[in-house]
Amino acid sequence: MKKTAIIMVLILCTAFGCFAEEIVTLKDGSQAVLYDDRSWAPLTENASSPDELLRSYRSLLRIGINATEEQILTACEMYDQGWRFTMPRPKSAKAAWGVSDGRTTWYNGWWYNSRTKLYSATTPEKSSGGLYVGDNQDLSNTWRRGRSPARPDIYMFLLSISGGPR
Repeated sequence: MKKTAIIMVLILCTAFGCFAEEIVTLKDGSQAVLYDDRSWAPLTENASSPDELLRSYRSLLRIGINATEEQILTACEMYDQGWRFTMPRPKSAKAAWGVSDGRTTWYNGWWYNSRTKLYSATTPEKSSGGLYVGDNQDLSNTWRRGRSPARPDIYMFLLSISGGPR
């Protein structure tokens, strides 16, 4: 039965061209997350209420920035789904936040989802299925020349451990 469901998912994926992290219902009634590389994972988590998310994850978010309750709830949802952000950091000695010298070098920042093992160069956005979806671009351990990166958005800050402009 399980093998049939897997084959059915792969056929559907091939026939209709799936987008990253799409939720589908399998023949047995269970749900799965389909990825654009044709892999899939069972959707086992139950949706948490906003109050449960805030209670569970608010203390795990980075402090030191003013955020609205809505932004904190969104960050908690992203945290619950496995998303974390690694801040850009200077590679060259002259590089620092706010420096406009184009001769400096920076390691790129990136998003990583610990559950799906996927990366994103852009802040993941909520899909119609309720999952936060990134662009599948892996910028980990890559660098670029030029002035300091743009200021991180609120979610980059809340879901990172350290770094960023002061």
